[in-house]
Amino acid sequence: MNFKPISLSLLTLTLVASACGTGAKSKLDGHYEEATASNMAVYRGQQVVPAEYAKADSVIVSSELLSGYGREDLVKAILDAGAKKVWVTVNRGSGQTLQSSTFSRLRQALGTSISKVSVVEQKDSGQVTVWARDWAPLGALSDSSELRLIDFNYYPRRVADDATARSFAGLTGVERVSVPVYNEGGNFMNNNRGDCMMTTRVTDANADVFKAGDMVLDAEDIRQYYSDFAGCARTNIFPRMPTEGTGHIDMWGKFMNDDTVIVGQISERTLSLASSSNRSLTLQIQRYLDNRANDIADLGYNVVRIPMPVPNAGLFRSYTNSLLLNGTAIIPQYVRPSSGSYNDQSLVSTYEAEVRRVYQSLGYKVVFIPSDELIATGGAVHCVTMQIPAVL
Repeated sequence: MNFKPISLSLLTLTLVASACGTGAKSKLDGHYEEATASNMAVYRGQQVVPAEYAKADSVIVSSELLSGYGREDLVKAILDAGAKKVWVTVNRGSGQTLQSSTFSRLRQALGTSISKVSVVEQKDSGQVTVWARDWAPLGALSDSSELRLIDFNYYPRRVADDATARSFAGLTGVERVSVPVYNEGGNFMNNNRGDCMMTTRVTDANADVFKAGDMVLDAEDIRQYYSDFAGCARTNIFPRMPTEGTGHIDMWGKFMNDDTVIVGQISERTLSLASSSNRSLTLQIQRYLDNRANDIADLGYNVVRIPMPVPNAGLFRSYTNSLLLNGTAIIPQYVRPSSGSYNDQSLVSTYEAEVRRVYQSLGYKVVFIPSDELIATGGAVHCVTMQIPAVL
């Protein structure tokens, strides 16, 4: 899901670069946090991750979404879409409660609905980032419809974020299923038929040992783990988008139902508005998106194209980076950057009209959330939220 601050982007590049030339697989037991491969084996084949568009009762966000970005409107939209609970993670030892100043604007925005918000203090020390989609657990359901938290590995130096699944398990008593695969939630899309999609960001991330206990995993290893622990009968791994920092699939594609995938599209009119210095990159991204749309259509899905604005200087405005919640699509809105204007500013209203039409044609109520400040750091609505498919 999501561009990280520059220090983390550099870390990511370092990790990927260090994997070059590392061909042999590790024989280590695996990076199972507070667990071992043997005691996690009981969960193999015992749960399935429901699709994002399946009914969800709660959503996880970070306190940074409020204190750093002032997006109380997103929390309100989540509750208006039928979520019974919003969980807000806070730093360990912060002492933050719903009565803290961090939540003053949220209390005002929600009124009595503030009772539907709960604070979760992280198990490990460190700064919690805004990118909840990436570090929050994937909610899964067992055959008996019991909730489980699927805990994939996150960046080694993001210990506070990576503690989220363990924090929730400790708070709620929900079973946590540790999986020794590095991948972020923004790089995972699935439907309710066991079809899962991601990009080669996942193979990049698992190509070397970054901390004690890590295993070197190739594409087939990764597919097997997703099959065993997330219920993925088929996992398609597509090339990552060129020059886009996160490598996440949610920046360009999204399951809307069991049969339909929306894929970003750069129109010829949009291409014509790219600056001369940016035209080559925009054309490259246009071709990439067209190729992915063809790949997905060849797999038998109904592919619907949706506008993607001009990418520029690492900024990729994405309308697939939305949250589908109980029949509502909460979609990022890009009005104007903090300074100046977008190269394709004249098309913003046209983009929004087409985005609204596409989502509504697929059965969703549409809510737009201003996301210019979020996307400037590389993420949007999907990146900062994680739905959970049962009441905690």
